[in-house]
Amino acid sequence: MSSQESFPERLRAYRRSMGWTQEQLAKRWSYSFAAISAWERGKRFPSGQEIPQLALRLEMEPEELVKCINATRNKTNQPEILEVGNRTGQEKRNASTTEKELEGIYLNRTEFTSGFSYPRMFENAHTILAVGISLNAIAMSYSTEKIIRSIVEAKSTYSLCFLDPDGVKCGEREDEENLPPGTLAKLTRLNISHMVGIRNRLSEMSLDYVKRLEIMIYDVLPRYNIYVVDDVFMTVQSYAYGRGEDTPTFVLKRQGRQGLFEFYDSIAKYILKQARPVRS
Repeated sequence: MSSQESFPERLRAYRRSMGWTQEQLAKRWSYSFAAISAWERGKRFPSGQEIPQLALRLEMEPEELVKCINATRNKTNQPEILEVGNRTGQEKRNASTTEKELEGIYLNRTEFTSGFSYPRMFENAHTILAVGISLNAIAMSYSTEKIIRSIVEAKSTYSLCFLDPDGVKCGEREDEENLPPGTLAKLTRLNISHMVGIRNRLSEMSLDYVKRLEIMIYDVLPRYNIYVVDDVFMTVQSYAYGRGEDTPTFVLKRQGRQGLFEFYDSIAKYILKQARPVRS
């Protein structure tokens, strides 16, 4: 490999040498198409856990691959000069901000699940704001002990906004998804109960810890599932008029006070203002 060859170039050259499309490479390596595409565009990079296996597949030493990825990161972190036709200076800045914000785009829930890890996103977070229906990523998929440890040891705070399972809008959403009445309500009650159980454990340690786990409900028709971590990273999935599993998910990283991140952040905070606390 040339010392000047970037990680996207290396990956693309390997794929073409095998005569594969991005879709074929994704299937053979058990990654999502979105992940392979983002790697080749330099929009995302493999995690440290993925390095050994990727190095083997690319016929490289792990250390060599790490240097390649780090060198590429340094280049992409430099200011970009974009040629965007006849756009005004403000339009160019907005386009640049939006492109830099996008860490990944997944076409559906299956792609997102195979290419993204919420536990990794939540690890070491200081603040988490979550707005959705049943918030499975935290209530069902994230370790109870990690939540407690993050609050007690790292002083992390959680603001969790569930759709009110007894509200009118929950029933409307079930109709939109063509689900039997009570399906979403039952799951959401279960998840809320689980989080209340965690809060009760915290209350046995200190009331100060309880303040760091806000559990709330709102009764506004849900249109997005949003997780915001440290006011820097975010995932956004739309709730369309059908099943949520079939809608795209965006992974965003804040790049300023304009752009997609700011827009969806304002939606999450709007819901937060409409929400009321769950007492027990």
